[in-house]
Amino acid sequence: MIRVWCAIAASLSLGFGVAFAKPVPDGFSALVEKLSPGVVNIATERSGETADAKSAIAPSAWDGQMTRGAGERGGRSLGSGFVIDASGLIVTNNHVIEGAKEIYVALQNGRRLKATVAGRDAKTDIALLRVQPKKPLTALAFGNSDEAKAGDWVLAIGNPFGLGGSVSAGIISARNRQLDAELYDDFIQTDAAINPGNSGGPLFDMDGKVVGVNSAMLSPSGGSIGIGFAIPSNTVATIVAQLKAHGRVERGWIGANVEDLDDERPGARVGHVTPAGPAAVAGLKARDVVVRIDGTAVKDSRMMQKLVVEATAGQTLRFELTRAGRPVSAAVRVARRAR
Repeated sequence: MIRVWCAIAASLSLGFGVAFAKPVPDGFSALVEKLSPGVVNIATERSGETADAKSAIAPSAWDGQMTRGAGERGGRSLGSGFVIDASGLIVTNNHVIEGAKEIYVALQNGRRLKATVAGRDAKTDIALLRVQPKKPLTALAFGNSDEAKAGDWVLAIGNPFGLGGSVSAGIISARNRQLDAELYDDFIQTDAAINPGNSGGPLFDMDGKVVGVNSAMLSPSGGSIGIGFAIPSNTVATIVAQLKAHGRVERGWIGANVEDLDDERPGARVGHVTPAGPAAVAGLKARDVVVRIDGTAVKDSRMMQKLVVEATAGQTLRFELTRAGRPVSAAVRVARRAR
């Protein structure tokens, strides 16, 4: 049985006789020395067994074969995280802290701080923690994950199996991987070695920017086989901004189901339109094909859904459509998605 476990790391593979656009790094020690102080270990005390604890040995709801686990040891969940604000804000995976009675963050210098949950979002598996350090922490910066390409070198630092400060390196293996993970299903695949306990840790580019949050691995046994997945940093940054501001995430809704086109053309076909919903009020009809939203080309239904749910309530999105072969435009005022 092949299972997907929530965690991440890296395996180093070199190609010979290939012309590289960028030189192969001689080593990663300088980056590791600079970035490691911003990466933390996370341990949670649980009052009893939770769904996450069971997920280490049982199938999850992703597809019946995929599982998610942060590196369980008895009543503890061991995971990773990283600092985004020197005052004490830390990003990790929601599944690392879900069901926790107490949460502790261990810094590189060995100091252990108690953490509180500043906000969490199960749909993207992102959580924001707050600690109260005596001195400012080393904060890490988000990069632009849209610029991360297959073949780019990446570096992961985390807490696999409780071995804090573990470093692994590899490349981005693919983009836009789908794992049937609810609303946001657009993962970066990496061959960086990822194991239980790496969940919530950062995936860095060679500029030292966070381009992903390590979240899952594909494995027949629970150990790394070089197929890991990270949530793109642009998605994480959007979610974190809302968690910082509101402690929760509010998502957009327009009241229209969409599907991919049969002939694999770019765009998304409108299905059912909710009567009196924002899409209906704006004039969208079943079988309209959405080709652009606010100037952004819509590749497929998944991309359209992402653009809508990331919009804020009250925001007006300009839709460019084709209807029976003719171009049509519509201004859709986004409503708040029900929880």
